[in-house]
Amino acid sequence: MKLIAHIGTHKTGTTALQQFLHSNRAPLAARGFHYATPRGVPHSNLMANALNSGEGRVVHAFLTSQSRLARQQGADAILVSAENFYAMSVLASMAQRKICTNAVERDQRLIATLGSLIPESVTACRIVCYFRRPDRYAESLYSQHVKRGISFDGSFDEFLPIISSALSYNTYIRSWCNAFGKENCVVRVYESADRDIVSDFMLNVLGIDHTTQFSRNDRRDNERVGRDLLEFKRLINKTARFSERDLERAILRVIDETMGLRNAEPSYYQEFLSPYRRAELLKDLQPEVEALQTSFDVPPFPRFDLDTAKAKWRPYPGLDERRRREIELHYDQVNRRLRFRLERLALRAASLVRRRVPVTGVALDALKAIGAKRALHGFLGGMQGRSA
Repeated sequence: MKLIAHIGTHKTGTTALQQFLHSNRAPLAARGFHYATPRGVPHSNLMANALNSGEGRVVHAFLTSQSRLARQQGADAILVSAENFYAMSVLASMAQRKICTNAVERDQRLIATLGSLIPESVTACRIVCYFRRPDRYAESLYSQHVKRGISFDGSFDEFLPIISSALSYNTYIRSWCNAFGKENCVVRVYESADRDIVSDFMLNVLGIDHTTQFSRNDRRDNERVGRDLLEFKRLINKTARFSERDLERAILRVIDETMGLRNAEPSYYQEFLSPYRRAELLKDLQPEVEALQTSFDVPPFPRFDLDTAKAKWRPYPGLDERRRREIELHYDQVNRRLRFRLERLALRAASLVRRRVPVTGVALDALKAIGAKRALHGFLGGMQGRSA
């Protein structure tokens, strides 16, 4: 039995790929690939989050049960997609709004632990990772975590140092190479795949060229929102409850569809880095990028031209008071809809029950474990609308 693990990264079309694989489980199984996920979920981030939170038994049990299911289906390969495997320690530190100083070393230990948890029935492993130009990855990741993720309420300047080590692509993928062998690690460039990770993955990872028998829905569930709306959401995050982050994101999506801010804003509103800072960041990361290209013979990322960028760039002016009040009016109107009122009441009632129910002994330990798992699954893995 072979294990094919797609480990990310975030913001490289992972949601589209996972939804495609999940909706095409039957034709994939007919080709010998069992797409492994928990019931009702299109990805396996639960497994990555469990590894990150020290619950190795969850990982081993999942892989063992999925290996059994694969054999029952006559498949010879287990296919797993969990972008939370990439830079696990950095992702966990984002929830605490602090820098993880030993992120690479901690991830190395976690990856080694993962290798020890793979059942004996799995005799070969293949690791697949997609990368996009690091400055764009950082910007998109920031936007994602303001929209939902960990509901980040700081500026991009506060966010960048927290995730900066995750931009050292070659260093991180080398940890996977050390654990599983470089010959078993596949690196792809998101931009070179024409931002169509589904077609690229099917052809270059699974070796499936003709996909007429597969259904495909190219609806994009994680479109970026307008910058003014994103800034409004960042302000909301300062007081919003973490347990209601999905609800707030749903409200945000309705406002975006109603107001159409994204289409009305100039493109430079989405630039979180000035041309000079972008050039500096890319220069600092150039050794990592070159090492990645040399080691895996991948095409270069799109070139950044400083002069062209300077000519087009204007600083984002900020969310002015008139626009803030306009968005707030829409927010209040959407928030009063019966659907959202009932959902918020249900979430708060559940939270109240959890606080008031007395728990002791073994039950307390179990709830702590579940809580840790859910927290990681929420702010890291929940990116059910996550990728670009």
